[in-house]
Amino acid sequence: MSLTLIGLLLSTNSYAGESALPAPDATALVQTWMTLMDQDESDIADPGGYGDPEDDTGLKLRRVRLGLEGKDDTVKYGVRVGMASAFDVVEEAQGHDAGLGLVDTYVGYAPVKGLWIVGGLQKVPVSREALMSSGNLTFTDRAVSTHWLTPGHDLGLVVDGRWTFLRGRIGVFNGSGDLSGDDNDGKLFVGRLEGKMGDGAVYRTSGTVDGFTMAVGLDGWTNNETAVQSSGYGADLIVRVEGLTLLAEGRRVVSAPKKDLVMVPGVFSETTRQGVMTQVGYTVGAFEPAIRYSILDDDMDVEDVGDVAEGMAGVTWHGDDGRVRAGTGYAYRMERGGQPVDNDTVRMWMQLKL
Repeated sequence: MSLTLIGLLLSTNSYAGESALPAPDATALVQTWMTLMDQDESDIADPGGYGDPEDDTGLKLRRVRLGLEGKDDTVKYGVRVGMASAFDVVEEAQGHDAGLGLVDTYVGYAPVKGLWIVGGLQKVPVSREALMSSGNLTFTDRAVSTHWLTPGHDLGLVVDGRWTFLRGRIGVFNGSGDLSGDDNDGKLFVGRLEGKMGDGAVYRTSGTVDGFTMAVGLDGWTNNETAVQSSGYGADLIVRVEGLTLLAEGRRVVSAPKKDLVMVPGVFSETTRQGVMTQVGYTVGAFEPAIRYSILDDDMDVEDVGDVAEGMAGVTWHGDDGRVRAGTGYAYRMERGGQPVDNDTVRMWMQLKL
């Protein structure tokens, strides 16, 4: 329906005889994984935890995105549909749907230069790594801490302004993830402020830059759901010098059940979760070797199987001006609480991005 609507708008002429919207560009992203080695391939023995998709040896489609987008000085829009396999077995156990569905559907207007008002289904402006396009991720996936401590996509309104080296974003979202309307009285409120120095891109890690580029971001959010009140905050940093890129983040989320519950809450007492990640890579020609380390603690008050760490090391080849990628890497998973498990993985990834 959204694609049909955009087609109708594009065919509608304004009084000046021009298209009502800027001409659309087609976008596509296909990411395929090949698991070359998985240490635990027994369904009975596999404990499966945060950050472990439990892929046995073989192939899978990790992510597919297809869409249209357009932009000029005052109007922008986008519609994307796609599918994605579960990030890990925890997400799968919570009912992750890998079927085809809407990823983004948004429209934006700039009343003045440097200020955008964007409404629709879009990313909640939290975390540099979460805001990076999936096609720009070095290992085609985000760190376990980023995945579990950020809100993701939601239906809402964002005001995005830029002033010289500063960028600020504030937004309000349904907070429920329901596209047909909010299912509760609460809302998700978010604010993000970041500063940038240098001319290099700060939402990608590959490639080289001239001189020195650095960006620092601070953000915070609160979500008043039906049964749980959650608040989170974090800081992120990216530094780029020639082919070297350093990316780091730290995040904390506090959740508590509400009084007079009308449904089962996600937590039964105040729970603090936190995580950190850091990634270092260096682009040499068409190759980007990189290492990443991330930690997630899903409850700071207890030591259990929710305390995990992951080390990822690999190299990605970038071809055809970044439209084609292929890489291989080793995922070293560590249980920081509970019984250690042999669950490391070696995988290859292939990507086509248009």
